[in-house]
Amino acid sequence: MFPIKPNQVDEIIFENCYHLEKISCPIDKCTDRILRQDIFATNHFPPFDRSMMDGYAVRFEEIQLIKSFKVIAEVHAGVLPAELGNDIGNCVEIMTGAVVPNDANCIIPYEHTKKLEDGSIQLLKSFEYESGQFIHKKASDHAKGDLLLKSGSLIGSRQIAVAASCGFDKLKVSKKPSVTILTTGDELVHISQKPKPFQMRRTNDCVIASLLNKSNLHAKKMIHLVDDFDLIQSNIARELKNSDFLIISGGVSKGVKDFVPKVLDSLKLKNEFHGVLQKPGKPFGFWSEDNKAVFALPGNPLSVLVCMHRYVLPALIKAQGQVLSDSHKVRLNESISVSDKLTIFMPVKFVSSDAVMPMPAKNSGDLVSVLFTDGFIELKPNLTKRYEAGSQIDFYPWL
Repeated sequence: MFPIKPNQVDEIIFENCYHLEKISCPIDKCTDRILRQDIFATNHFPPFDRSMMDGYAVRFEEIQLIKSFKVIAEVHAGVLPAELGNDIGNCVEIMTGAVVPNDANCIIPYEHTKKLEDGSIQLLKSFEYESGQFIHKKASDHAKGDLLLKSGSLIGSRQIAVAASCGFDKLKVSKKPSVTILTTGDELVHISQKPKPFQMRRTNDCVIASLLNKSNLHAKKMIHLVDDFDLIQSNIARELKNSDFLIISGGVSKGVKDFVPKVLDSLKLKNEFHGVLQKPGKPFGFWSEDNKAVFALPGNPLSVLVCMHRYVLPALIKAQGQVLSDSHKVRLNESISVSDKLTIFMPVKFVSSDAVMPMPAKNSGDLVSVLFTDGFIELKPNLTKRYEAGSQIDFYPWL
């Protein structure tokens, strides 16, 4: 199978990535989940003409005729409204959030009135009033039946508030994906161990878990294996039974001990692709079956970072039914020479609100240099082998 282009990767993964089922979830447990139903307004917003100030409800037309008003009632939020009646000069004392009388069309705030000895109020001359002043009109925000929340929305505090205001105590949401992280490599030891001269501390499992957490996802298990075919095969076979998604790092290239592709093939998973025309991360591969998906990432740290941001996280987000945000464009502050065959993912640093400066890593294992960058750009193959300063380029921020 020949290496494919990054845009083909998107199409293949999105087409073959398992879409998680819907579940019904109590609303107080829905935060950071993906909504899988449309929410329509079950009532008007607001449901009545609502006072926006503490003060007095009057007929605007009478303000032009008289300057003092008789207080005939007091209305608080959460009680039935009062009426002004037929007499000229009546007003109702009203609190913020209360129902405005049907025959009133203006609210006069306390601070623009003076209380007289007989209990009536006098208007001060320091304010000009308008009809409808300080009244939050019924259905002025949204009418009953309006679409308020779309399926695919990430549920946060605002979405909870809207759904609750419509009377939903349960919501249909995506089941949280079950994700297992599996790393391979004889040379890698746990971060708590002191490496021998021919060993390194492993970081990729920690990086992948951190990125999942940042995306409101969580790995249920992290496994590290030495480069042994039977051991890798037995562990992958077991985890495929218990996980929706497997993210593997290491053992995917063409080395003698790169067993992962052969193991996945031996387990009868469908190899959708293995090899992408990109740098870093060329050996990246993807295997699937009916309700499982396996992302096989190279072991180099920068390759893991790029492939997770560019492919894996968007796939997991889409699998939950969430709508992916549009790509973000930035402007190059200097010209860059590129390949005419490979897509280059290059770390960059912002030099202004929309312009970035290229900061290429020394190699795909150069983790320290990316500390000083804000994300990476996607430089597609270019026959002229050059992107000029000012070019608009797709940008992916580090999480």
